[in-house]
Amino acid sequence: MKRSGLALVTLLAAGLWSTQAVAFDARAHLQPRTDRYTVQWGGISLGEGTIALIEEGEGCYRFESTTDPIAIVRWTYGAPRERSRFCVRDGRILPQTFEYVNDKRHKDAFRLDFDWNKGEVRTLRRGEISVRELPEDGAYDRFVIREVVRLWVLRHAAGEAEAEASFTMVDDDRIKTYRFAIGERETIDTPSGRIEALRVDRIDERRPHRYWLDPQRGYLPVRIEQMKDGKAELRMLRVE
Repeated sequence: MKRSGLALVTLLAAGLWSTQAVAFDARAHLQPRTDRYTVQWGGISLGEGTIALIEEGEGCYRFESTTDPIAIVRWTYGAPRERSRFCVRDGRILPQTFEYVNDKRHKDAFRLDFDWNKGEVRTLRRGEISVRELPEDGAYDRFVIREVVRLWVLRHAAGEAEAEASFTMVDDDRIKTYRFAIGERETIDTPSGRIEALRVDRIDERRPHRYWLDPQRGYLPVRIEQMKDGKAELRMLRVE
């Protein structure tokens, strides 16, 4: 092959590699957005909720979840809110803080503060602070782990990740690793119409979860179910 031809092939290969590297950079897929969902518990409507991703600059973001429950639910259970702040460093998502509050159930509120330099997470709940060690391969709060799973699915769709993966989640009382498996595409009904979505399962003997992700919208979840005894205990459907 002539030198000019070899150079062209080399440039094309480099360009392809560069395009793939940019395509799978976490920040390229973390665009600000707001999604609204209906929420059902045991088949009973609880109201609606909004999940917003907000860019704060310098590679950091804020996730916020607010609920708009129906009157009887607000009076008895309250309106829980979640807020997660995370940053992307060297292509890696690093949670910074997570907060859960409920205006009717103050005892359930808690906060997580991640310190990646020390490899530990501090938990504040009911006025008490506890410190736990973080695994070296990373861990995520229960909010931002959804984005981690979505980015993994994007990589799998491009042939750069396996169909199963494990991710560690930090909650107020436990640090647990869950296994996720990518399934087949399924046609599902949503308030916005019928969608051909990709199903992903969080494999858990006690509380398995099912996610249906929309390939046309960057694999954002359009339906989420928390299962119990083979039935959907909690269901979220994307409205807009």
